[in-house]
Parts: sequence; structure tokens; C-alpha cells
Amino acid sequence: MTMRSHRAYAATQRETSVSSARPIDLVVMVYERLLDHLRSAQLQMSEGADSSESLTKAIDLIVTGLEACLNKKQGGEIAENLAAIYNWASREIMQARLRRDPQMLQGVINALQPLAEAWREHAGLTYDLLEAANQPMVMAGAEVRSVGSAMAA
Repeated sequence: MTMRSHRAYAATQRETSVSSARPIDLVVMVYERLLDHLRSAQLQMSEGADSSESLTKAIDLIVTGLEACLNKKQGGEIAENLAAIYNWASREIMQARLRRDPQMLQGVINALQPLAEAWREHAGLTYDLLEAANQPMVMAGAEVRSVGSAMAA
């Protein structure tokens, strides 16, 4: 499978997953992509590469995928606390970008990982299922990027 075919397949799979997902599954997907972008940016920073695209995508996921979906009236204190965490995470990501500090991103990852796991558990998803989806695929002896990393591309 060529890389172009792989990307087309990943895009189709992503669209199908999103269109058929429950709202809680969408939250889990947003957290997974957010953490993927933060880890990518962290690696890019460590290698001296440009991490601006990954960080921009991470902030966009926080603002449009998580924060904008909060219902503070219905969610009460929990929604308020999540909003504060998302606001903090966005500021930390911007600071990490300005300082080119991958360790600051690790702090954000450390704060968001338990939230992602809680949403995953609440959705009834096991970590094993998500890990299986993110395992590298092997085709004709050649390793291809994992579905998760291909979807993030």
C-alpha cells in the first residue's frame, strides 16, 4: 500500500469513525489526537525541528474540541474545573512553544493523560482496544505507521 493510499484509507476510516461515534467517543478521540500532537511536538522540539503545526493543532483541539463543548450550566463545577484545566493547558502550550521547552509539554501531557483515561473508562473503552488500533501495521515485511499516527497526519 502506498503512503498516498494509506492516507486516503486513514482519512476514510477517520470520517467513518467520527460519523458513527457516540458523543463520548468523540471526546475520547479528541483527547487521543491532542495527546498525539503534544507528543509529536515534544519530539520535534527535542530534535530542533519546527513544532508549530503540531502545537497549533493541539491548541485548536483544546479550544474547539474540548472547551467549546463544555456546558457550564449543566456541568456545573466539573465543567468549570475542566474549563480551567483547558485554559491552563493552552497557556502552557503557548509558553512551551515560545521557550521551545519540551519539558513544559510533558507537564501538559501529565495533566491531560488522567483525564483522557477517565473519559476512555467512562466510554467503556479499554486501553487494549486503543493500543491495538495504534500498533504499527506490517505489510509485506515493511512496517507502516500506526493507524493513530496516520490519522494525525
